[in-house]
Amino acid sequence: MKASRKRENASLRAIEDSALFAYTKKSKIRWFYAFVPFKVSTGGTSTLIPLLTLEAGGSAQEVGVINAIGSIASMIGGVFWGKLSDKMLKRKPFLILGFIGTSLFSFLMAFSRSITQLMVLNFLYSFFIAATIPIPVILIARVLKKKQLDYGIAKFNEIGGWAWVIGLILGFFLAYFLSIRQLLVVFAVVNIPSIVLGVKWIQEAPFRIERKSLGVYANYIVEKFRYLPNIMIHLPEYNKRALTRFLEFKEFYLASILFWVGAMLYFSQFPVLLKSRNVSTSEIYLAAVLNSSIAAYMYMKAGIHTERRGGKASLLRGLSIRSFGFSLILLGLSQTGAVFKLYAFVSYALAGYSWAYIGISTTSIISKLAKEKEKGAMMGFYNLISSLGAIIGSILSGFIVKAGGFFADFLLASLLILLSIFIILKFSADASSQHKA
Repeated sequence: MKASRKRENASLRAIEDSALFAYTKKSKIRWFYAFVPFKVSTGGTSTLIPLLTLEAGGSAQEVGVINAIGSIASMIGGVFWGKLSDKMLKRKPFLILGFIGTSLFSFLMAFSRSITQLMVLNFLYSFFIAATIPIPVILIARVLKKKQLDYGIAKFNEIGGWAWVIGLILGFFLAYFLSIRQLLVVFAVVNIPSIVLGVKWIQEAPFRIERKSLGVYANYIVEKFRYLPNIMIHLPEYNKRALTRFLEFKEFYLASILFWVGAMLYFSQFPVLLKSRNVSTSEIYLAAVLNSSIAAYMYMKAGIHTERRGGKASLLRGLSIRSFGFSLILLGLSQTGAVFKLYAFVSYALAGYSWAYIGISTTSIISKLAKEKEKGAMMGFYNLISSLGAIIGSILSGFIVKAGGFFADFLLASLLILLSIFIILKFSADASSQHKA
């Protein structure tokens, strides 16, 4: 009888929260849709930057370096804009500035004439995009009640994720008619409505919000911008207590470094490989559409799996799928024509599928490992070492391709994923309950 009553009360609370969110949606979160043109623009542009590097005469090395530069700019910018908005107690101006910078530097990249110019412009482009990373979470926390926060962040991610996919689809069709530089101009223009809608719809959040109180959230769509760890809002919040946790759960952090290095060995050179096999820009867009669409679709399913089976099981599942996906590209290297494309596209699709499990499970594990006051610090450490791993992987990828070819690069990526699986198998994700007690 008591169990039945508890289930009934839980159902009533869920209905109440859903109804409350539906009402709130109409009155308070219209500004979410101001991000749609921005996400369409950045989604479409993401595929163009490595292709423009190759078109400008760059090699696999330059592609890796430019990718790393964008990652560094994103990491620095996420901290810079978040801190500055806290200090100024203003949010809206920095979001608008991020939108403006996105259009401006996307447009200027179209007219870059050297690799050096492209490196500088890509740094500035990524730096200004980073203004849109930490601030929306703060605004969501400002306008929604605590019980609605998960709904709000999930909805924001859903809108942004599918807008990103629309940008890739748009690029797929336009690539049949336009050059890479023309596409950059088009996507710079596509972003302009976000500036107008942002000015009109985004409301200011004038008071200070403690970032640690926001918790730890997975699925933030910035991962799709540079395949980086995605909780930049917590990046600066590490301390001595987090260092203690780092040493205590070193297997988890070591595995994280390895699979991020491996990931960027793969992702940095994947478009370079396709171009070397005369795959068209439209087909490269199609591969990106598959990757991003599958990842966006799988977030909820991965979340349910993580809730039922635990973070460690979901992380192992994600890494295993990724390992299999990476191995397919190795098999595909010996093939040509349509057979090679089939291997490559399936490999890239599985990489997107696996990210949903990896992104959510790592967040879940950290949430369970950390005490309430340590979550921000531990996520800061995770993002710091994972970002460093991603940057190292991006830079190394070009040198490995130059020295040993694509086979050596993708083989090392696969081996690092396998090694991270073995390390996670030894890691006890349930140990956290002993430390919380």
